[in-house]
Amino acid sequence: MNRVSLLAAAAALTAVLAGCSTAPAPKKSEVPLTAQFANTPEGGAATLSQAPVGRFWQGFQDAELDGLVSRALQANTDLRIAAANLREARALSRFADAQLLPSVNLTAGAGRVRAPDYQGNPQSNNAFSVGFDVQWEADLFGRLSDDRRAAAADLLAGEAGLRSAQVSVAAEVARNYFELRGLQEQLRVARLSLQTQEGALKLVVGRQEAGRGTGFDSERARSLVQSTAATLPALEMALARTRYRLAVLTGQPPTALDAQLTEVKPLPGLRAVALDRIGTPEDLLRRRPDVRAAEAQAAAAAARVGVARSSMFPRITLGGTIGQNATRIGDLGDGPAYAYNLGAQLVWNLLDFGRIRAQIAAADARNEAAFIGYERTVLAALEETEGALVTYNRSQQQAQALYDAAASAERAARIARERFNVGMSDFLAVLDAERELLAARNQLAQSQTAAATSLVGVYKALAGGWDADEAPQSAMR
Repeated sequence: MNRVSLLAAAAALTAVLAGCSTAPAPKKSEVPLTAQFANTPEGGAATLSQAPVGRFWQGFQDAELDGLVSRALQANTDLRIAAANLREARALSRFADAQLLPSVNLTAGAGRVRAPDYQGNPQSNNAFSVGFDVQWEADLFGRLSDDRRAAAADLLAGEAGLRSAQVSVAAEVARNYFELRGLQEQLRVARLSLQTQEGALKLVVGRQEAGRGTGFDSERARSLVQSTAATLPALEMALARTRYRLAVLTGQPPTALDAQLTEVKPLPGLRAVALDRIGTPEDLLRRRPDVRAAEAQAAAAAARVGVARSSMFPRITLGGTIGQNATRIGDLGDGPAYAYNLGAQLVWNLLDFGRIRAQIAAADARNEAAFIGYERTVLAALEETEGALVTYNRSQQQAQALYDAAASAERAARIARERFNVGMSDFLAVLDAERELLAARNQLAQSQTAAATSLVGVYKALAGGWDADEAPQSAMR
C-alpha cells in the first residue's frame, strides 16, 4: 500500500471516529415543582393587566412610559454591555465551528542559498517557492466537538442573558416611573393639606386676636403647619432622585429628564384579567430567560469537561504542502518544479506529572458549580414569582382598605371643622382630624404606588416582555 493510500485510510478512520465526545451528559434539575403557584387566587379575586406575554408596559396605556422604556431598551448601558457580550459569544461560536475545518495557507518565498556541491565546493543559488499548506486536526476524541458545543451553549446563554437584561431594565423603568407618579401624588396631597392647615391657622389666629381663641390653639395649629411643611423637602428630594434614576436607566445624564417629568400626572390605570392565566411553575421556568441562561451555562461547563478529558488522548494532525520550488523565478510553473509533502503528526503527552488530571478535576468542579448555580436560579425564580404574587394580592387589598380609610378621614375632618365653626368642639379635634386626614391620604398614595409597582414585579417575575416562541432553544435539550 503506497503512502497516499495509507493517508486516505487514516483519514477515513478518523472521520468515523471523529466527534466521539468524552464530556458527561448535562444533568437535569431535580427541584420539585408544584402543579400551580401557591398564591394564585381562586375565582379571579385578584387580577393582572394581561397574560405575561407581549410588551407588558404597553398595557398601562401611558405614552410617556412607553417612550422611556423604548429609549432604555436602545441606550441603557447594561443592555449595551449585554449586547457586546452576545456579539463576542457569536464570534467565538463561529471560531469553534471553524476549528473543525482544515486550514489552508498560501505560501511564497524567495531567498539566496549557499551550500557545498557534491564535490564540496561552495555554491550560491537563488531559491524561489510557491504553494499551499493544508492542516487538519482529526477530532478523534471529541475535543473540538466539545469545544464547539461549549461555545454554542455560551451563545445561547448570551442570548438569554440579553433578554433577561431587557426584561429587568423595562421593569426597572416602569417601577421608577410609577414611584415618580406616586411621589408626585404624595407631594400634591401634602401641599393641599398645607394650604388647608395654613387657612385654619389664620382662622385660629384671627379668633385669638378677636378674643375668642387661645394661644394654645394657635401654637398647636402652627405646629401642624410646620410639621406638614417639613415633609415637602423630603418628597422633593425623593422626586429628584427618581428622575435622576430614570435618566440614567435611559442612557442619559441625571438631569436630562427634569423638564420632561415635572408635570404632575396620575398613576396609569391597571387593566384587569384573571391571574389564572399566568400558567404553571413549569411554564414559568421555560419562559424565564435567566433560567435558560443558567441552563445553557451548565451545558457549557459539562462540554468543557470533555475538552479537559480529551487532553489525556493523542492529537492527530493531517497535513501537507503542494507547490513548486525553483532556482529561477521563470522556472516556476514547469513540470519538474512541482513538489509535494503529505504526512500525519501524532502528539501525545505521556508524562505530565498530574497536570492534565488536575485540569480535569477543576473542570469537573466548575461543572458541578454551574449545575448548582442552575438549580439556585430555578429556586430564585420560583421564590421571586411567589413573592411577587403575594405582594400584588396583599397590596391590592391594602389599597382598597386605605381608600375607604381616607374617605372616612376626609368626612371626619369636614365634620370637625363644621363643629368647631359653630362652637360645638374645640380646635384640638380639628387638629387631630386634619393630622389623621393627611396621614390617610399619604398612606393611600403610597399604597396605590405599591400596588402599581407590585404589578410590575409580577410581570418581571413572569418574564413578561417577549413571547416565549422568540426565546432561544435550550442548550440542554
